[in-house]
Amino acid sequence: MRILLHHLFCIRVLVILAVPAQVAADQVVPLDLTLQKAIDLALEQNRPLLNRRLDREVQKFSLEVVEDRWTPRATIRPFASKDRQDRQTGISSQVSMRAPTGAELALRWDERLSGKLQDTRSQVLSLSQPLLKGAWPHIETAPIRQARLGEKLNILSFRQTVENLVVAVIGAYRTLIGAVRQVEIADTSLQRARAQLQATEALIRAGRVAQREAVRAEVTVAARELALTRAQNNLDSANFRLLDILELDSTVRIHPLEVLKIEPDRTTFAAAFATALRKRADYLQTGVLVDIARINLSVARNNLLPELSLGLQLSDNDPGRKDAQVRLDLAIPFNDRFRDVERLRARNALRQAERTRVELRESINVAVRQAVNDADVGLRLTELARETRELAQQNLGIERDKFGNGLSSSFDVAASEDELLRAEQDEVNAIIGYLDVLTRLDYISGETLDSWGIQLEPLP
Repeated sequence: MRILLHHLFCIRVLVILAVPAQVAADQVVPLDLTLQKAIDLALEQNRPLLNRRLDREVQKFSLEVVEDRWTPRATIRPFASKDRQDRQTGISSQVSMRAPTGAELALRWDERLSGKLQDTRSQVLSLSQPLLKGAWPHIETAPIRQARLGEKLNILSFRQTVENLVVAVIGAYRTLIGAVRQVEIADTSLQRARAQLQATEALIRAGRVAQREAVRAEVTVAARELALTRAQNNLDSANFRLLDILELDSTVRIHPLEVLKIEPDRTTFAAAFATALRKRADYLQTGVLVDIARINLSVARNNLLPELSLGLQLSDNDPGRKDAQVRLDLAIPFNDRFRDVERLRARNALRQAERTRVELRESINVAVRQAVNDADVGLRLTELARETRELAQQNLGIERDKFGNGLSSSFDVAASEDELLRAEQDEVNAIIGYLDVLTRLDYISGETLDSWGIQLEPLP
């Protein structure tokens, strides 16, 4: 059933995307949307995210290419040449392969045929094994280990992009809900002001209040109409902001199906901080960067060693004649300070990466503690805002009764109306602020994707 509803939703979205080409530019296309569906739509439609997915295809393929480091490679070179004395044709081929020890094995085969029917062939098998610089698995495997760590960075970066998009959708959707609620509050307040104006005019006709009382009631009605217009404009702005994130046409009018409700969160600092260190993409990235810096330092130190290599070569240049050669080559550089600079740079890069990781850990500690504290305070603020709104409603009812009995003025009623309006708006802002804090706590803790059931590619 859920899959069917999802397909129906997607079909409806596609229809909405196709409708604007057939309807007038000012015709509104309504779209009922839950927050979960808004997030799903953003993950499917958001163009910057789609571009990042294309980048991921290139990154994955690049890793596959690097991991082919020890795959044999073959090269074939046919040729033809002619000079005044002779013309030659031939083919040269070579198969080479690296080994995890840093060795390189190569087999080269040449065959030439001249116009004088002279056929020459040669085969050479060579093996070169470094013994100091560039030797052994911890150096030979460095490029592959770096590439795999780089792939981990790419995955974490993509995950952070998705998290940012989800948080943006949540914020825009919640702003839209708040704007809808503010319009409802402004409209209800306008209806109360108009009712109060009618009641005042009735009392004036009955001779129970003075004519001047109607002026204040009319001013209140005008102010409420102005507030309603502003609220409707804010609603339009919130709608356009969400449309921009979801990549929908500007003629679409989103109707949020969610309502503002409080769900108390009991997350403790210790649990949130431990989760952040385990799941936050940017903190995991600092750990990967430290590992990469360590590999770079290991390679830079190895580059300071002399070049000592053992070579073996077997050749067959003439029919029936085979040669074998064993070489030991040593090269000791002098006055080459460039490699010292590279080692120093690699050492400092490692220290900086380690310090960045410690600094980010401390920042996460502060951010998590502040978010947990803000959540506790925000929950209390919503309770106080609700109590304030209830008292303001009671006070407005009392002032209306007093006005009807001639014990109050329209000015006092308008003041009570203003207090209720502010209390209702403050309650909406307090609820949105509390929900935003919970969203920020999820983001700081690295729980955003898990909270919304979003599955991405696992880390290697």
